[in-house]
Amino acid sequence: MKRLLYLPLYFLVLLSCSKDSQEVQSAAEFLNAGSGSFAGSWKLTEKEKVTIDDQKIWEPVSASQQYTMILRYDGVILNADGKPACCPPTSLIINDHLLDIKPQSPIPTNEACELVNCINCLTWEIEFTGNQMIVTACNSPRMKFVR
Repeated sequence: MKRLLYLPLYFLVLLSCSKDSQEVQSAAEFLNAGSGSFAGSWKLTEKEKVTIDDQKIWEPVSASQQYTMILRYDGVILNADGKPACCPPTSLIINDHLLDIKPQSPIPTNEACELVNCINCLTWEIEFTGNQMIVTACNSPRMKFVR
């Protein structure tokens, strides 16, 4: 008999639960909403390093490790030569806003990507403030870019 009383209570609790999910927008919609422009060329300047005593510090990258990344207005990530980056994400989390990358114009082919075996990292997290952005891509160290 007690089971019959618990069953409606169980369903009531189950139905009252709400799912905490982020609203998904396209990158183009995000920019049109006036969030500031993350589109443009970004130069890698520093990588986050974890010290022996578990402290995180920013370490400048050497000249040989520096590269330029271009973020298009629609969220597509390109290399400095305008070709798409190999193994790009399908979405970005920019300042806690989940954005789907939906190309608004054609993407050129990058022949170098045919030789790359991707371990997909489908979502990159980006902290964007002014002329600086910090990119976290899966298990990679955080990277600091500047305009």
